[in-house]
Amino acid sequence: MGGLGSGTWYRWQSKKTTVEESLTLGMKDLRWRLHVGTSGSLTWTRGNGHKSSIGYYVTGNDDRRTMTLHYRWADKEDISIPVRLTTTPTQFGGPRWWFICPLIVGGRVCERRAGKLHLPPGAKYFGCRKCHDLTYRSSQEAHQTERLFGRLGFATDVAKMWDRMHK
Repeated sequence: MGGLGSGTWYRWQSKKTTVEESLTLGMKDLRWRLHVGTSGSLTWTRGNGHKSSIGYYVTGNDDRRTMTLHYRWADKEDISIPVRLTTTPTQFGGPRWWFICPLIVGGRVCERRAGKLHLPPGAKYFGCRKCHDLTYRSSQEAHQTERLFGRLGFATDVAKMWDRMHK
């Protein structure tokens, strides 16, 4: 009685994987490396000290470029995934670069324009936040006190007052 997995404890756990738990590849970090023929690698160090790296190379021409990502997944499979790149004009001239999400979800190619691609724990391919159904940690924490007070039967305004007093 009352052990792990009993009752409604699952309601207190986060339901979605967060962006913060994922490896994130941001266009902001790559925009100066997008010349045709460019190649290189990026390395991440997680909180536990584990390092991950990803290699890339850029092909195409001035109008149409592709960045091919290559990495080792789960220490057993080499992955090579082409990601198309596109641009939009900026207010002060020059292009703003975007990834085109390469994932297929529910039988449909995403092709959403994204500034960041994510690789959540257990996922095999980098993709946009929508395709991986990721959320932000801050949105999971927002209104936590209100939900708790609501479950305990208090009015919402009591929970808001509690939040204001304890911030």
